[in-house]
Amino acid sequence: MINTLIANFALLTAFLFFFNALYGKYEADGHKPRRIIVFGAVSYGAFALVLMYFSVRIDAHMLLDFRQLMIICSAAFGGPVAALITAAIVMLGRILMFGGINDASLIACVSALVVAAGSGVMSRWLPRRYGRFWLFSIALCMLCTAITFGILLGKQAMDVLPPFFLIMAIGGVIVSGLTAYFSTANRLQLELRSSERRYRQLHRLQQSILQSASEVAIIAADLAGRVTLFNKGAEKLLGYDADDVVGRTMPEVQAAAGHDHASSDKPGKANTGARDIDALADFVQRMMYGSADEQEWTLGRRDGTAFVANVIVSHVLDSDGEIIGYMSVSTDITERKLAEEKLKEANSLLQKLSLLDGLTGIANRRRFDQALTAAWASSVSEGSPLALVLFDIDYFKKYNDAYGHQAGDDCLVQVAAAATACLRTGADTAARYGGEEFGVILPGAEAAEAMVVAERIRAAILDLAIPHIGSSEGVVTLSLGIACRVLGSAGGEQRLIAQADAALYEAKQSGRNRTKAAKKSLDVPAVH
Repeated sequence: MINTLIANFALLTAFLFFFNALYGKYEADGHKPRRIIVFGAVSYGAFALVLMYFSVRIDAHMLLDFRQLMIICSAAFGGPVAALITAAIVMLGRILMFGGINDASLIACVSALVVAAGSGVMSRWLPRRYGRFWLFSIALCMLCTAITFGILLGKQAMDVLPPFFLIMAIGGVIVSGLTAYFSTANRLQLELRSSERRYRQLHRLQQSILQSASEVAIIAADLAGRVTLFNKGAEKLLGYDADDVVGRTMPEVQAAAGHDHASSDKPGKANTGARDIDALADFVQRMMYGSADEQEWTLGRRDGTAFVANVIVSHVLDSDGEIIGYMSVSTDITERKLAEEKLKEANSLLQKLSLLDGLTGIANRRRFDQALTAAWASSVSEGSPLALVLFDIDYFKKYNDAYGHQAGDDCLVQVAAAATACLRTGADTAARYGGEEFGVILPGAEAAEAMVVAERIRAAILDLAIPHIGSSEGVVTLSLGIACRVLGSAGGEQRLIAQADAALYEAKQSGRNRTKAAKKSLDVPAVH
C-alpha cells in the first residue's frame, strides 16, 4: 500500500510539473483560449485514467485513487466546462475499463459528475489563491466519496473512510500546494518577462534618443573616470570613436600621456595614443570635478582645434540616491558666440553712430550734451577749470543762397575737419551744435588757453580761403564766443552754454570774424 501510494504521489507530482510546462503560461496571464481549456481538460482526464490503474488498496475489497483530485484541478484550470470534460473522460473510462455498467460504476460516475459540477461552480466564486476553493472542493470530494462508500458498503464504510479521508487530505494538500506554487511561479515569471521587455524597450528607446541627438554630445563616466556612454553627437563634436573610448578610464590615460603608446582597456580594440586622447581626458576630469550646473567651456577636439560649448553636468544616481557617476550634455555654441560678438560690435558701432553727426562725422548735439555734462561734473569734483567755445559760420544763409546747399554741406564738412584738427588732446570734444553752429569743449582749459584754441580755429578757417561773395572778407569766416567755469560760480553747464552763446552774439554784433569772451569768465581782451 505504501509503495503504491508513494508511486501515486510521484506520478501526480510529475504530471503537474509536465502540465505546468505545457500550459503554465496561460495560467499566468489569465487568458486561456477555448482550445487550451479543452486540451487541459483532456490531459487531466487522461491522467485520471492512469491514476485509476495505480489504485491504492485500502482493504481486500476497497481501492482508492486520485481521480477526483484531477477533476478539481481541471476546474481550477478551466472552470466548469473543463471540469465536466475531465469528469466525462473519467466516467467513460470507469465504465469501459473497470467492469462495465453496474451499480458501483454508476454511483462512481454520479460522484464524479457531482464533484465536477460543484468544483466548477466554486472555481467561479471562490478565490483559489487563498485556499478556500481547494478546501471546499476537497470537502465536497470527501462527502461524495463517503456517500458512495455508504451506499456500496453500508456499515463497513466506517472502517474504510478514516484512512481514505487521511490519504485524500494529504493528496489534496500536495496538489493544492503544487498548483499554488506553479501559479505563483508562473505569475512571477510572467512579471519578470514583462519587466525585461519593458527594460529592453526603455533601453532601446533611451539608446535611440541618445544616438539620435546628433548635434548634442552626451558623455557619461563612472566615479573612477571610466567612460560609460559616448553617443553619436559626441563622436561628431569631439572627433573620437565611441568604440575607442567607452570602457576606458580617462585619468589613467592622461597620466600615461608621456608614453608613446597607451593600451586600451577593452580587449580586441585598436589602441588609441595617449596624446590623442588628452582632450577627452581633460573634459572628463572637468566633468567629474567641476560644479554640477550649466557652464560655457572651451573644449578641444581630437584634431587639436578648439570650440566653445554649452555644457550641462549632472550626477547619475542609483535607486538609493547615491552618486554612481556623472553625465554631461554639450552643444557647440561657437557660431552663437560669434554672432553675439558681431552683434556686440554692431551695437557698439550703432552707439557710436548715434553720437556722430551724419554730415560732418564729428560729435552731434546729443554727444555734445553728454560730454559737457561729464566735463562739468569732473570740473566740479576735481576743482579744475573748464572752457566752452561756441562758433558759427558768418553769413551762412547767404553762402547757401549763392552757392547752393550742396556747397553749403561741403563747407560745413571742411569747417568741422579744420576745427577738429585744432583740438589739444583726445579729451577735447568738437561737435556740431546745430545748423552752421559748432561747439568745442575744453576740459582743464584756463581762459587764456581757451582763447588760443579759439583763435587757432578761426585762423584755420581763414587759411582754407573758401570763397564767399556774401561776406565782406570775400572768404568764409567764423564768429566765436568763449565761456569758462569760474570756481565758486553758481549754476551748471547750461549757464556755461548761455554765457558762451552771449559771447558769440557779441562777436557777431561787433562785426564778425572775431572771438569774444564772456565778461564774467575772462579778463583777456577780445581778439579780431
